[in-house]
Amino acid sequence: MSNKGTVLYIGGFELPDKNAAAQRVIANGKLLRSMGYNVVFCGVTNDELIPSINAPQKYYDFDCYALPYPTNKIDWVSFIFKSKMYKALVDKYSDVSSIICYNIPSGSLYKMLKYSKKRNIKVFADCTEWYEAPKEGNIVHRLVKKIDIDLRMNKLHFKLDGIISISEYLHVFYKNQGLTSIKVPPLVDLIDDKWENNQVHNNEVRTFVYSGSPFSLSNTASVKDRLDLIILAMANLKSQNLKFAIHIVGIKKEEFLSFYPELKNKVDFLADYLVFFGKVAHKKSIEILKRSDFSIFLRDTNLVTKAGFPTKFVESISCGIPVLTNDSSNISDYLISGVNGFLVSTENLESIEETIKKSLEITDDTLKEMKLNCKQAETFSYPNYIHHFKQLF
Repeated sequence: MSNKGTVLYIGGFELPDKNAAAQRVIANGKLLRSMGYNVVFCGVTNDELIPSINAPQKYYDFDCYALPYPTNKIDWVSFIFKSKMYKALVDKYSDVSSIICYNIPSGSLYKMLKYSKKRNIKVFADCTEWYEAPKEGNIVHRLVKKIDIDLRMNKLHFKLDGIISISEYLHVFYKNQGLTSIKVPPLVDLIDDKWENNQVHNNEVRTFVYSGSPFSLSNTASVKDRLDLIILAMANLKSQNLKFAIHIVGIKKEEFLSFYPELKNKVDFLADYLVFFGKVAHKKSIEILKRSDFSIFLRDTNLVTKAGFPTKFVESISCGIPVLTNDSSNISDYLISGVNGFLVSTENLESIEETIKKSLEITDDTLKEMKLNCKQAETFSYPNYIHHFKQLF
């Protein structure tokens, strides 16, 4: 047991690296461990083999447990109120001093809050999102989701001991209402060899990469990243005889066209410029990123994008790859045009094209300097945020 006690970190992350949530909590866990805490994780898994209370998996030398990922509506309703495994872990690790709840449903959060208060255990929220209530699908599902979001964000979080806010929007929202909040973007462990990028690749043409899940195929209102605008802008630039390459990681060509069938002609026109990789392992996506010249993504401004913060931005900067993106969330706190990327105006398609064109026209020496600016800044290295966590712990 640790001299400062155990921190139990619970929520919808798939360890070790199967979603962005896993990247965040592992980095935060390493930070807390460097402060003298023992950190234990309980996430979710799609694997058939579920780690039992007596047989944790080991990732980065942490004890890691998981609940089965809900696969149907009955499972989802049950998942909203899960707490049995979390309580069993508190019993197992007798020195639990704090619980960090990563976006757990309101039912679970309420139960753990009530349980922890009796045991003098502090409860914090790692708050990384604020989803709008769904506008499509079954009316009962939509109502349950709306109630869950409202209860968690506007009621239960105010009963906690503090909030780890991923964005300026969430930080200001909670701080202005008297809560203890620390602003912590997604962090990385730069000692991990996956972030090493010691060579600057000399691509024949400037190579852009988009990596992520821009939308949900089952929900037409789910657009997160405006990959359609990137494709339209790139097609127009190709028609001006500009040379470049664009790599899309995370979805297949068929999936993109099933969502945007009207863009088939543009995708066909870009055929010799455009590669769709589909879903790949996280390590593979990082390797593709490191071989690129720029990463690129665009987002609309809404509650979801204001409250969140893109992990893909952090990963790109940490790999030494400059970013082209618009000013969503509080990205402008970190992105300086011409230094570690370019801020894109999404006022119209012409303004998007103009910024991409600017990135094509800079010299190789300037690009090399921008890549070094990203890498050397160590902006999102977790040791830089220890003093933030000391405000809570």
